[in-house]
Amino acid sequence: MTKEAWVLQLKPVIAEEYYQGMTLFLTDDEDFDFLTEDLQKAQLILDKEKEIEFLKYHEKSIFDMFGPNAVCNFGYTNITKNFDWVPVDVEESE
Repeated sequence: MTKEAWVLQLKPVIAEEYYQGMTLFLTDDEDFDFLTEDLQKAQLILDKEKEIEFLKYHEKSIFDMFGPNAVCNFGYTNITKNFDWVPVDVEESE
């Protein structure tokens, strides 16, 4: 049985400017830039709405703790500015 999920793909304009147009996905499997070419290593998001709420909460928490000029790489604003939500199908194991 397949289920819809999402990955975050670096927006093409950014990929073109900084990564020679490579198709890159957000991952938690890389130490340096959190990007991978391998779709299998991309961070899989099973609940898009829950992830969006978490990103917004994380961003608010960072700004509350460090002020409105704090760097928040994994907040809602930065993620939606730099990444597109791409639907993928995943196989559920029994």
